[in-house]
Amino acid sequence: MKFIVDYFLKKAVFVNSIFILMTITGIYCLFSSPVENLPPIDTGMVYITTYFYGASAEDVENLVTERIENSLSSMQNIEFISSESFRNYSTVGVKFIDDTDYRRLFDELRFRILNIQNDFPPEVEDPSFNFIDTHYFAPVIRVNIIGDIPKESQKLLADELKSQLDVIPGLREVKIYGDFKREFHVSVDPNKLRQNGVTFHQVAEAVNSANTKIPTGRFKGQFFQYMLDAGKKFSTQEDVLNVVVRRDGDGNFIRVRDLVTTARLGNRIPYTINTVNGKSSISLIIKKEDSGNAVKIAEHVKDVCAKFAIAHEKDGIEIVLTHDSTVEIFDAINTLNGNLIMGMVLVVIILWITMGFRNAMLSAIGIPFAFLCALIIMRVTHLSINSISLFSFVLISGIIVDDAIIIIENVYRHQQMGKPIRDAVVDGVSEVMIPVISSAMTTIFAFIPMFIMTGVTGEFFSVVPKTVCFALLGSLFEALLILPLHIYEWGPRSISHSNHSKETAEDHAHHLTSGIFAPVWRFYEGLLTLFLNNKKKMLLFTLAAFIISVGVIAVSITGMMSLVKIKFFPDNMMRYRVTVELPTGTSIETTDEVLRELADFILSFGDREVDSASGNAGYYEDEEYQWHQAHNYGQLIVSLPPKKRMELPEGMNKEPMRYIEYVRKKIKGFAESHFTEEGRIPFIRVFAESTSPAKGKDVNIRISGDSLEQNLIVSDEIQAFLKQENISGDLVDLVDNRSPVQKVIKYTPKQEKAFEYGLPPGSITAIVAGALNGWRAGSFQVFDQEIPLMVRLARTDDPVNPRKVGLSDPRDILDIPVIEHSMAAVYLRDLVDMRYANEPVLRSRFNGKPAVTITANIKEKSKLSAGRVRYMVSRYFETISDKYPGATLSYSGMFETTSKAYNSLMYAFVLALLAIYLILAAQFDDYIQPVIVISAVFFSVIGVVAGLVITRSTFTIGSFMSVVGLAGVAVNDSLLLLDFMNVRRKGGKDMRTAVIEACSARMRPILLTTVTTVLGLLPMAIGIPRKSIEWSPMATTFATGLISATVLTLLIVPVEYEIVVKTNMAIKNYFSNRKRRRK
Repeated sequence: MKFIVDYFLKKAVFVNSIFILMTITGIYCLFSSPVENLPPIDTGMVYITTYFYGASAEDVENLVTERIENSLSSMQNIEFISSESFRNYSTVGVKFIDDTDYRRLFDELRFRILNIQNDFPPEVEDPSFNFIDTHYFAPVIRVNIIGDIPKESQKLLADELKSQLDVIPGLREVKIYGDFKREFHVSVDPNKLRQNGVTFHQVAEAVNSANTKIPTGRFKGQFFQYMLDAGKKFSTQEDVLNVVVRRDGDGNFIRVRDLVTTARLGNRIPYTINTVNGKSSISLIIKKEDSGNAVKIAEHVKDVCAKFAIAHEKDGIEIVLTHDSTVEIFDAINTLNGNLIMGMVLVVIILWITMGFRNAMLSAIGIPFAFLCALIIMRVTHLSINSISLFSFVLISGIIVDDAIIIIENVYRHQQMGKPIRDAVVDGVSEVMIPVISSAMTTIFAFIPMFIMTGVTGEFFSVVPKTVCFALLGSLFEALLILPLHIYEWGPRSISHSNHSKETAEDHAHHLTSGIFAPVWRFYEGLLTLFLNNKKKMLLFTLAAFIISVGVIAVSITGMMSLVKIKFFPDNMMRYRVTVELPTGTSIETTDEVLRELADFILSFGDREVDSASGNAGYYEDEEYQWHQAHNYGQLIVSLPPKKRMELPEGMNKEPMRYIEYVRKKIKGFAESHFTEEGRIPFIRVFAESTSPAKGKDVNIRISGDSLEQNLIVSDEIQAFLKQENISGDLVDLVDNRSPVQKVIKYTPKQEKAFEYGLPPGSITAIVAGALNGWRAGSFQVFDQEIPLMVRLARTDDPVNPRKVGLSDPRDILDIPVIEHSMAAVYLRDLVDMRYANEPVLRSRFNGKPAVTITANIKEKSKLSAGRVRYMVSRYFETISDKYPGATLSYSGMFETTSKAYNSLMYAFVLALLAIYLILAAQFDDYIQPVIVISAVFFSVIGVVAGLVITRSTFTIGSFMSVVGLAGVAVNDSLLLLDFMNVRRKGGKDMRTAVIEACSARMRPILLTTVTTVLGLLPMAIGIPRKSIEWSPMATTFATGLISATVLTLLIVPVEYEIVVKTNMAIKNYFSNRKRRRK
C-alpha cells in the first residue's frame, strides 16, 4: 500500500485540482438542488369518491360502492379494499401491495372504474380519484381569498389568480377548493300550478324539450356550403321564461314565466363550505413537481399574491397564506443546521485539544467535503434537500470524521516515534488503509439493508441510508486520496517526542506517557488487566446484560409488558385538527356556524399560539387523510406560528403533544358550555397533524364478518373490556364507527293507483325526486361554460322569494298536481304513501364484508403502547371468539405500521450482520474472528436499552434504525483493535503482550472516534440550540449505543480474543498430540 500513498503525494497538483473542483461542484449542487420539507413519497393508497345526490346510504352501497368493489375484485396486487357508503356519496379506499408499481396500478384502477361508469344510475356524478402522496397532504402553500363578497365573485378572482400562478416554474397543479357548483334554477310556484291546471312534470318536460340543440350536418349549394344546427341552447333568462308549457282553455299560451317565482343563476346546495379565521374563503392549493424547489416556488407565489392583493384592494378582499411548507422547512433547517454546526464545533475542539490545531483542522475539512460529495451524488440521483436528508447529515457528522481521525492519529503516532513527515505519512496511512476501507464498508453495508423496508415507512426513511452512504463514500475518498497530501503539505512538522533509547522508543505506550490520555491509559490498563484475569466472569456478565436488554425490547414491542415506551414515530406538529360531528340531520350551514364560533375561540388564544384556523364544513379528514363527508361533519385545521414567534403556555414549546392535551381540554370545555342548544352540541376530537408518514390512529381494531349486528356486539364487548382495564384512562376518544341513525321521509308509489292512471311507478318516483331535489332539464350556457338547468318547486326559504310561497315542509309536495284528469286533478297524495323511518347514514365494508372499526389515541407521557393494547385485546378475544363464529379481528393504523416497519428492520438488521461478517471474513480469513468483531453490535444493544431507561426516552422506528446503523459503526473500533492484535502476534509477541500493545495503540483513536461521533450527535440528542422532536430519540439511541459498544469493545473484545485464541491453540495441541501418539 505504501507505493499508492507515495504516488499520490507526488501528484499534488492533480489531487488539489480534484479537491477544488469537487468543492465547487458541491457548492453549486447545494444551491441548485430541490428543497422541500418531505421527500416525494407514494403511499400506495387511492380513495375513489362518487357523489349520488339524494340517495340513501343503502342505495349508495348497492348501486355504486358494490359495483366499484366488484370491478376491482379480479385486479392483482391489491392488499385490501375498504369502503364507506354515506347518504349522497360513496368513498372506496384501495391499498396496493407495498413496493409494487403504484402508478401503473392506479392507471389500471381508473380504467376499470371508468369502464363501468355507464352501469351507474344517471344521477351519479363522475368518480374522482385521489392518489395519496406527500404532495396531497403536504402542498407547498395554500392561498386563501377571503372577504364578504359573493361566492361567484370569489371564484372569478380565484380563476384570475390561478392563471397568474400557473406560469410559475416547477408547479404541478394549482387547484381551487371551496367554490360552489353553479346551476340555473327554475323555481316553480305550486299555487300557480294548481291555478293554471299544469303539472310539475309538464313544466320540466317543456323546458327540457325547448332546451335542445342537435347538430344537423351541412348542406351543399351550388356555390356555398352551409353548416346546419337545429334547436337552441338556453343562454339567457328570457329564453327560459318564454318557453311555452301548453295552452289554457281560452287558447292562450301558458309560459314558464306564468308559473315560476324566479328563474335565475344560483348554487347547488354545497357539499362543503370553506372559511379561514372565521371568514368565507375560496382556496388555491399549490402543488409542485418532484423536481421543484418549494422555497423558490413559495417565494414566487407570495410575490404574485402581494401584487394581486394590491391590484384588487378596492374589491374588499384579503389574501391569507396558510399551510406554508417553507415555515416547516426553515424551522427544520434552523434546528438541524444548529445541531450540525454545534456538533462540528465540539468535534473540532476535542481534536484540537488531543492532536493539535492543524490536525484538528485537517480532520474537520473532511466533514463539509463529504457533505458536498453527497450533495453531488444526490443531485445526480434526483434526491432533494429535505428535513430527512439534513438529519442524515447530522447523524453522520461525527462518523465521517472517523476515517480522518484514524489516519491522522496513526500518522501522528509515527511522528511521535521520530519519523520525518513524509515517512510518517506513507507508513501511517498504508498501515491502516485496509482497516479503514473495511470499516467504511461495514458502516455502508449496515445502512444498505434499510432499503428492504417496505411500504410508506421504507420509502420515507430510504433517504437516510442513501444520504449516509453517499457521505461515507465521500469521506472515504477524501481520507485516502486527499487527506494524506494535506497532512504532508499542511500538517504539523514538529512533534514533541522523548529522546529515549531505542528500546524505550519502541515501548508500546510511549505515545501515552504524557498529555490528557496518560491518566486515561493508566486507568484503562489496570481495568483491562482485571478483565483479562477474570475472563469467564466478565464475559458471562456481559452476555447476561445483553439477554436482559433484548428481552426488555422484545416484550415491549410485542406488548406483553410495557417496560419501555414504544411508538412508531415521535409526535410533532406544525398544525392540529379539530374535527366536529354534530347530530345527524344537521344542515351544513349550522355546521359552518359552529366552526366559525370555534375558530373565533381558538384565535382568541393569541398570535403566539395560533397562526390561522382554516375551516371546512361538510367533511373532515382523519389521521390517515381519509375523507368522511356529511353535512353534520366539519373540521378546523389550526396552524401554529413559526418557532421564532411561538410561545406555548407552561413551557410546552419543546413538548407540543402536551399542548394538544391542553387545547383538547380547553376546546371541549368551551364547546360544552357554549353549544347548549339542541342540534348544536358537537362531538369534538383534537389530534396533531403528524409530520411523519400517515400512520393512522394509535389504536385501530377492525371487526369484520358476515353479520353487521354480530360485529357491533363484539365491538361493544371489546370496548367494555378496555374501559374496565386500568388502561382506559390512557386512551383518548375510544369509539367505534357504527352508523348513527337519521330520520327520513319515504315516498312509496301506490301500485294500484299508478296503473289505474296509466303511470309507471318509476315515473311517479322520478316526479317526487325531481320536485324536491330538482329535475335536470338540459344545460344553461354561461359564457363558455355549460351549467345544469334545474326545474324545481319553489321553497319558502329560497334566497329570492319575496312572497315566501312554495314548499315549507316535505309534506307540502303531496298537494302538487300530477295529472290533469277530466273529472278532477290527480294530486301526488293520491299516488304515493308517505311515512317516517329511521335509517343508518353510514355502511362500512372491508374486503366486501360488513365491518366495524374501534379507534382511539394514547395520551402523551403514557407508558401504554399500541402493541400492548393489541396484545391485551387479542388475548381477550380468544376467550370470547367461540360465541361469535365468523367474526375476525385485524389491526391497522399504528398497529399495522409499527409491525410492518419493525419486521422490515429486523430483516435489515440480520442482512447487515451477514454483510458485515462477509467483509470481515474476507479481511481476516478466519471464521471466528469476524464473530468477535460483530460482538460489538451486541454491546451496543446494552447501551441502547440502558439509555432508554435512564433518559426515559421512547423507542421509535428511528431508534431501531439507529441500532441497525450501529451495526456498522460499532464494529469499526473492534475491527481495528483485532487487526492490531493479529499483527503483533504475527510479529512474535506472546498473547498477553500482543493484546496489551494493541489496546495501547488503539485506545486513543477508538476514544477519539467515539467522542467525536457522540459530540456530533449530542446537540441533537439534548436539543442545543433547538431540540428536534422527531430525531432526538434516534440521536440519543445512537449515542448511548455507541458509548456502550466502545467501552465494552475496549474491555470485552480482548477477553474474547484471548479465549478464542487459547481455545484454538488447545484444539490444535490436542489434535497434534493425538497424531503423535498414533505414530
